Amino acid sequence: MAFSGAQAPYLSPVVPFSGTIQGGLQDGLQITVNGSVINSRENRFAVNLQTGFSDNDIALHFNPRFEKEGYVVCNTRQKGRWGPEERKKPMPFQKGRPFELSFLVQSSDFKVLVNGSFFVQYSHRVPFHRVDNISVVGPVQLSYISFQPPGMRPAYPAPFVMNILLSFRQNPSIPPMVYPNKTYPMPFFTSIPGGLYPSKCIVLSGTVLPCAQRCVSCVKATASRWPWMASTCLTTATT
Repeated sequence: MAFSGAQAPYLSPVVPFSGTIQGGLQDGLQITVNGSVINSRENRFAVNLQTGFSDNDIALHFNPRFEKEGYVVCNTRQKGRWGPEERKKPMPFQKGRPFELSFLVQSSDFKVLVNGSFFVQYSHRVPFHRVDNISVVGPVQLSYISFQPPGMRPAYPAPFVMNILLSFRQNPSIPPMVYPNKTYPMPFFTSIPGGLYPSKCIVLSGTVLPCAQRCVSCVKATASRWPWMASTCLTTATT
């Protein structure tokens, strides 16, 4: 999931998490949070788009609550004071299940998608350009937080498409990570949540197209602030 010119993703960040949004929010930026809800007694988690590392100024407080039938609260906090809550049903998250949560910044509002489907539209109560930080708290395990700038799309220039199912043996309380899309353009890159360790299993399922001469899969370590992370890649060549 690499975007040329985009901010590097946060890979397997530990929750509670707080990280900088380089350049702040801008019209058309999409932020995607991928992870799993931990099956625990805790009933709330939250993703905040805020100013700085303090929680006094939060442009968007996105707060799923597993209470009663379940619902999501959206709100804004200015100088430490909360505004009126906006509640949305039905609850799109399930305890013990993976999720993909995307925030699309637009001139008049945030559009929020859950697992690829539109969920809620939240009008700006404060200027969005003040936001330069994202934080996540509560009973969730994160795989990554990625940033897609306006007008940019993943670049995968190869005449090869493969159906991929990546399954990781992880903590028994967390279901295996299964990427939701059925097909991925090549080359494909992704992080391995938690890195490699004995008994971890990675499964790739797909079809080699007739035009392909050669296909490759590899696992490599990345030299970054997460030295224990690894990534997989699939490529083709015709020479």
